[in-house]
Amino acid sequence: MFKIISVIAIGLLALKAPHVFGQKTDSTDSEMTISAQYRPRFEIRNGNFRPLLKSEKPAILITDRLRFSFEYQYKNIVTFKIVPQAVGLWGQASMIQGIENDGNKLALFEAWTKIKIAKKWDLQVGRQVISLDDERIFGELDWAQGGRSHDAASIHFQNKGITLKGYLGYNQNYKQLYQNNINNISGNLYSTKNAYPYKLMQTIWANFKLGHSQKLSVLVNNIGYQNALSNNIDTVTHYLHTMGIYYQSNHPKWLLSLSGYYQTGHNSGGLTTNAILAAIYLQRNVNSKVQVGVGLDYLSGNNYGTVSNKNRAFNPLFHTGHKFYGLMDYYFVADAHSNVGLLDYFIKGNYKISAKNNIQLVVHQFQIPSAIMVPGQYFNRNLGLEIDISYNHTINKITTLQGGYSLYKTTPTLLLLKSVNNAHKIQQWFWLSIQISPNLLKSKFKS
Repeated sequence: MFKIISVIAIGLLALKAPHVFGQKTDSTDSEMTISAQYRPRFEIRNGNFRPLLKSEKPAILITDRLRFSFEYQYKNIVTFKIVPQAVGLWGQASMIQGIENDGNKLALFEAWTKIKIAKKWDLQVGRQVISLDDERIFGELDWAQGGRSHDAASIHFQNKGITLKGYLGYNQNYKQLYQNNINNISGNLYSTKNAYPYKLMQTIWANFKLGHSQKLSVLVNNIGYQNALSNNIDTVTHYLHTMGIYYQSNHPKWLLSLSGYYQTGHNSGGLTTNAILAAIYLQRNVNSKVQVGVGLDYLSGNNYGTVSNKNRAFNPLFHTGHKFYGLMDYYFVADAHSNVGLLDYFIKGNYKISAKNNIQLVVHQFQIPSAIMVPGQYFNRNLGLEIDISYNHTINKITTLQGGYSLYKTTPTLLLLKSVNNAHKIQQWFWLSIQISPNLLKSKFKS
């Protein structure tokens, strides 16, 4: 696949060489852009995702991501983009590559076309990133080497201070229920095994500019969950509805953001849902180099150890959780910590050391909304303290070095919710990454 991509790229360079090397043209109506990205990352996982047991050894590994991005645009009327990527683990693939290509899986991160259907309206169809607001509900999840994208059709409208986007997704998984027969003529059941977590998705998002420094967004989303175990058993589709607002006020001296979301309907397990998410963040820009901020996130949850036909655990859906709930990914990423909800009090400091160097410190104090009582034992609300330090250094125009260290002080309540016994009180994580993102070609030409 990469050999084919390379041949295409070389061919395009040859065809467009006069334009690349500055030769004049009479007129142009098309534009081709080719870029690439390579990002290896080294990690010492001494307790991220969940507390490491005293009997366990930390995981040490190197992963990487390789992407090529091909984008073609014709007269601002039609845009076509394809982004193949390979995500790997160093050493997992054979030194001499075999026919099965084990360990070097190639996939399409993005593959879509956008068509202008009216003066202010665009239609986009295909595998695409959905990233809205601060990514609290819909995010690209760029921290993960594979990222996140959706197979969907979307419509986009923009006029002055209003931006409107609508998304529609409808998924099938023939490989699990219908012998991977794309010509299947009967059956409409969906399995989530090795596939998307949902069968249906509809989303409407509207963003309004409120003056020079303020904006307000409104989100309405419907997810249809279905998980058939065989192709001859009727399966109910459960619908979860999420609605809410995001507000941001950004001034030279300070920044304020507010989020509020409500969920109703039924979760993927069919339970009647009534859940909320509320968040506030206030940042003071001390000067051009220093910013400090404080924030609070609240996500409702269920009572621990009780069985109920009601669900109060908020599901942040397709969020970028690594950005909000601690870099060690203890919450809403690795597991649901028994669906008891979360309170996250945090302070954040950012210092721009120089034009090429930046360091950030974030301290989280995690709690659950209510204490836990189990037979003969009381567990308080404290889930522990996390400290995240991250550093960013710009080596040159296309190369960035990043790294970080995180420390988590555990509590008995956290260990109970994570179902972990005899774990270290202090959990740690270290990572180091380099990202190279060159622009290989940008050419304007006559089609």
